[in-house]
Amino acid sequence: MSAPRQQIDFTVGLLYLLLGAAFAWGAYGYGLGTPAGMGAGFFPFWLGIGLGGLGVGAIVRAWARHRPAQHLERWAWKPLCWVLGALGLFAFLLPHAGLVIASIVLVLVSSQASDQFSWRGSVSSAAVISVFCALVFVVGLGLPMPLWPTFFG
Repeated sequence: MSAPRQQIDFTVGLLYLLLGAAFAWGAYGYGLGTPAGMGAGFFPFWLGIGLGGLGVGAIVRAWARHRPAQHLERWAWKPLCWVLGALGLFAFLLPHAGLVIASIVLVLVSSQASDQFSWRGSVSSAAVISVFCALVFVVGLGLPMPLWPTFFG
C-alpha cells in the first residue's frame, strides 16, 4: 500500500479515530441504556463513535488522487513549549495568585510563542482578557475562584 498523499488529513484522521475510540470506550463503562432511557454514557459513546467516523473519513480522503499531495511540516517546538508552559504556569498560579494575575501571566507568556506580537499589544491584550475573565467567570457565573492573591485580602 502506498503512503497517503495528504499526510495532514491522515494524521488528523488518525487523531480523531483514536480520540473517538477512547471516548466511546470510556463512555461504555458508564452504561448506555436505551434510546428511550438513556444512561450516563449514551451521548458520550455516540459522540465518540461519530468522531471516530469522521476520523475514518479523513483517513480515506487522505489517499484521494484528485487532490495535490500535502506533507507534514516539522514541528515548531519553541511555540509549543511557550504555550504549554503558559498553560502549566496558569494552572499553578490560579489558586495561589488569583485569576487576574494568572490570566495576565498566561497571555504574556503565551504571546512569546509568536514573533507577530509586540510587547505593547501583549500587555493590552492581557489587561482586557483578565478583566473579561474576571467578569465572566467570577462575577457572571459565580465560579468560586480567587480574583487576587490571598495576601491581598
